Amino acid sequence: MSKYLVKRFLLMLPTLLGVALVTFLLIRVIPGDVVELRYSGDRGAVSQEILDQERARIGLDQPVWKQFVTWLWGVVRLDFGTSMWTGAPIWEEIKLRFTLSLQVAIMATILSVMLAIPLGVLAALKQDTWVDYAVRIFSIAGLAMPSFWLGIVLILFLLVVFKWLPPMVYTPFWVNPWQNMLQLVWPALAVGYRYSAVATRMTRSAMLEVLREDYIRTARAKGLMQKLILSRHALKNAMLPVMTVVAIEFAFLIGGLVVTEQVFNLNGIGLLFVQAVAHRDYTLLQALVMLVAGMFIFVNFLMDVAYAWIDPRIRYR
Repeated sequence: MSKYLVKRFLLMLPTLLGVALVTFLLIRVIPGDVVELRYSGDRGAVSQEILDQERARIGLDQPVWKQFVTWLWGVVRLDFGTSMWTGAPIWEEIKLRFTLSLQVAIMATILSVMLAIPLGVLAALKQDTWVDYAVRIFSIAGLAMPSFWLGIVLILFLLVVFKWLPPMVYTPFWVNPWQNMLQLVWPALAVGYRYSAVATRMTRSAMLEVLREDYIRTARAKGLMQKLILSRHALKNAMLPVMTVVAIEFAFLIGGLVVTEQVFNLNGIGLLFVQAVAHRDYTLLQALVMLVAGMFIFVNFLMDVAYAWIDPRIRYR
């Protein structure tokens, strides 16, 4: 088991290095830079000498390879530098927004798993009955409705029916837990519903495949209770593809909720991504991409560990 874990952990390092290199080079391909954008309102009033001095101040005059090595050494030391646009430390720019996005992602994941697994198992057990059709309609509706649109509907529903709106100013959980939950439960519900639709479909498909296996027929022939067959045999083996979907969606939620964050007035990682691109803020954008890539890689590593824990064949191999 330890050999398996070490191997999986070591595979993370070249992946992160590749992400760092590709991100750094692709960002430099974008026309213009932060200096040109900052002085774009003063066309003709700013000399080329001033532009060159500003580029030298933030390090853009150095060769690309040297910029990359300097930045990569900072990443290794967990020092992402300062924002080229605001001059503030990048970690301070990211910290509060990351906490917000991570909380929404965790809440949405919990809601989706609580919906998806029971509904997916129920649909598989009641295949081609009205229960199965109802669950499939529920999941297809979730796939068809964008989370930001559902968020708008939720806000309108709360306003029209209850004459109440969720708080529009973010309150950290450690400051006021109740106020925090009142604001974030609605975006988590909007995102979690769509998220659960994907996981429900996967759970149903995986359960149908497992329930047709010979060992399930053998367990039924031995007279085992349906509850034991589901918990000890079917569900455990059907969880591997479901866990993959849940993990990928969770990592995506960290930086992929740009429009949903706008709807609920949340200043999260997604909105910070848009601002970094708009301002050509190289250092901030590189840090955000590395953060999201790191989340994807770390979550995949946790899934590898979970696979080995659930399925001994993977661990022994």
